[in-house]
Amino acid sequence: MLPTLPGLLGIHHFALAVPADQLESQVEAYKSLGFLELHREDLQGSDQVREVLLHPGLQLLAPLSPASPVARQLLKPRPAFAHLALKVADIHAAYAHLQANGYHLLDPAPRPGSHGTTVFFVHPKSPAEVPLGYLLEIVQDPS
Repeated sequence: MLPTLPGLLGIHHFALAVPADQLESQVEAYKSLGFLELHREDLQGSDQVREVLLHPGLQLLAPLSPASPVARQLLKPRPAFAHLALKVADIHAAYAHLQANGYHLLDPAPRPGSHGTTVFFVHPKSPAEVPLGYLLEIVQDPS
């Protein structure tokens, strides 16, 4: 059994991939269920996504280009679920812990995320002994 992730505070959000031309209708559909829009941002770099954060705990992601990981996600048979994000108290301690325990980390170090967060991603085939099977994002909110 692997040691527990230090500083785990709980689930930060679930992320759903949506086609770019459906983002606004999806936002409105979730608002009609009582979700509140908190933040919207275009993330360039390797992410290439438009994100909309909704309360409670939902992130909608639409690709900004065909090179976006979300664009590739949308080509899969069940494309909607993009990743699960876990909230931690100390992103650097979490990164070191997962690295030391053999997890395949997709980022060379924690990096800036949206809305002032610090993030890194864990490959779906980690850990090798019992893969999670989905992309995991580790998030530290700004202090």
